[in-house]
Parts: sequence; structure tokens; C-alpha cells
Amino acid sequence: MATATVTAKNGLNVRSGAGTSYSKLGALPYNKTVTVTGQKNGWYSINYSGKVGYICGSYVNYSGGSTSSGGSSGSTTSSGGTYTVTASALNVRKGPGTSNAILGTLSNGAVVTASGESNGWLKITYKGQTGWISKKYTKSGGSTSGSGGSSGSGSSTTAKSGTVTCSALNVRKGPSTSYGKIGSLSNGYKFSYTEESNGWLKISYQGQTGWISKSYTSVGGGSSSNTGGSSSGSGTQKQRQLGQSALAQARSLYSRAVNEGWKYNQNKRLTDGYYDCSAYSYRSWKEGTGINPGGNSEGQAIKLYNAGGQVSYSNMIAGDLIFYAHNWNSGARWRGINHVAVYDGNGGTYDAGGTPIKHKSSYKDGTQVMACRPSVLA
Repeated sequence: MATATVTAKNGLNVRSGAGTSYSKLGALPYNKTVTVTGQKNGWYSINYSGKVGYICGSYVNYSGGSTSSGGSSGSTTSSGGTYTVTASALNVRKGPGTSNAILGTLSNGAVVTASGESNGWLKITYKGQTGWISKKYTKSGGSTSGSGGSSGSGSSTTAKSGTVTCSALNVRKGPSTSYGKIGSLSNGYKFSYTEESNGWLKISYQGQTGWISKSYTSVGGGSSSNTGGSSSGSGTQKQRQLGQSALAQARSLYSRAVNEGWKYNQNKRLTDGYYDCSAYSYRSWKEGTGINPGGNSEGQAIKLYNAGGQVSYSNMIAGDLIFYAHNWNSGARWRGINHVAVYDGNGGTYDAGGTPIKHKSSYKDGTQVMACRPSVLA
């Protein structure tokens, strides 16, 4: 039997349909556990006072079981076969949604066997437990034997790791400078690669296959999570894991904001359907990692700023926070700060400075004051 436990401290609305545009039927209190009958577009259907109600999956902990009440509610279906991870590090969660706890991570190139699918999530076995991964960051196929294939392909659970050593390293569509550029990686960026060809390394870049020149990297041994094997340089393993989780939640909130048409509103910033820059950054960390970085009330940006440990721009990792300044609201106390964004790990940011919310290609789009890392406090 599938269940969901409310994690929203102020309670969770029950609506007549799977979305915030539907009317409110009532509310469930914090820590209330209910039986889930189905799933649809990130919402769980339940029985509420004799009616079918829907609760947002972002504010519950989902626990196992099959939700087979019908196709329209997003029931778990059979989706056997193998899949290869295309993200640099892919979270494995207890249930099919970002609101569920993280069991661990799979590195780029890892191959898994799926036994089911629910709303874009694949059901797998992870270290003897049932786990779920987002299908969006995988591709169909791959061999779990880990025996053959091209140079540097590694086994199903291991990818080789490296670090960018130049100020900006181009990511190209193929293994030479004759191929088009699809982005760049900053100095100190940690990556996993699955293949080497004529001095070029094959990586996953924003869901695409990319190639970088080995000449401008320092490569080492295997890494099972693409979080960096050492505790120096661009962050400890724990910091990188937390940062990846925060970034995953930032991406999830970004997708919801775009798909559901969320609006910029400072008065309602912590309510689904609305956001501002600080609330977006706060929720990315709080809901993605369980770490409360502060800054959920008036003066959020400076509270987030004070809660972090400063890092250099060249050593930023995914999930770090970047603060910006403009001409107003300046002074020694505020250092001119009036904006914050989440770093995407590849030179850009998720920016909630207005409507619509944006994924910017460069963190230098603005006057940056400081980058910080809440995970240094954990």
C-alpha cells in the first residue's frame, strides 16, 4: 500500500484536481499520513471525506507501494529494461518524486535495470532497496555486465573523474575543435567521463553528450558519485552531494514554475504558484537537502548571505549561491545585496528575479558580490 506523509509545517491543501488552479476541498495537518490511490503530474490522489482529492507531491514523503487506481492517475506501470544514466550525478530516491528522501546517487554512465515506471520515474533496486530515479536523466539501453565497450566506459557503477584546470573549458559536440560548442566548464569544476578519444573526454553536459579536451584537465581514478574523491579544492564529497541535491530541487522548482505559470510575488513567495529570488534559493536548499539555510522571512537575501561560507568564483560547485548588487539598498550591512541565484555547476544560474523564472547561461549576468556555500555549515 502506498502512503504519503505531510511535510508542510503549516498543513497541506487538498484540491479537487492535480494543480493549484483547482478548488480547495480542505487541508491535511503536518505529519498526517494518508493512503495514495494514484499519481498525476506530480500530485497524489487520495480519498478525502468521501471524495477524490489531490495533494502536491512536493510537500509529502511518499512511501512505496503501487498506485494502480487507473491510467489517468498515473499508476505504476511495467517498464522493464536497462537504462544508462546521462546526468553527472543522479539521485536515487525512496519514491517517484523529488519530495522523497535520497538513498544515494548514480554516476554518469551507470547502467540500471528498471522494474517499473511512474510519472517519469523509474523503479530500480539500489543496494538491496527499492529506489526511484528520474527517467529524464537516462537513456534507454546499456549493458550491466560492465565488460565490454569503448575505452574508458567503465563498469555500471564506476565512472572516471577529473577536474578542469583552465579558466574556461569549452564543451563540444564531438572530440575535436571542429565540432560546435555547446557550453563551457569553469576552473576547478569536477566531472565524470565515460570515454576517451584522441585526447578528448566524453562527458554528460546538461542532458547532452559533450566532449572536452583532456589537455586542460587533471584526471584521476574512479568515482562512484561524481562528487570528487578528496576533501579539498572545489568542495568535500559531502558538500558536493548536498549541492547536487539542492540543484536537483532548484531544477524541479524551475520546471514547476515554468509549467504551472508561477508568478513573482514577494508577499506570497513561499507559497506554491509564487516565488521571489530568496525564497527560491531557500526552498532549493531546504527541500533538496533538509538543511535550513535561513532567509525565509523579510531580508532573506542577507540572511542567506550570512549563513554561507564564502567561496571563490573559480571554485564554485553546483548548488552554491551567488549574490548580486544594484544601485539601491546599498550600505555596509547589506553590501548592496538585493538578489541571489542558484549556481548550476556549468557556468550558469537558476534565476528567480522576475516573471518568468529563467535559467541563465552565465552567472556573470549581473554585478556579483559573493558566492557562498551553505553546506559548509553541515
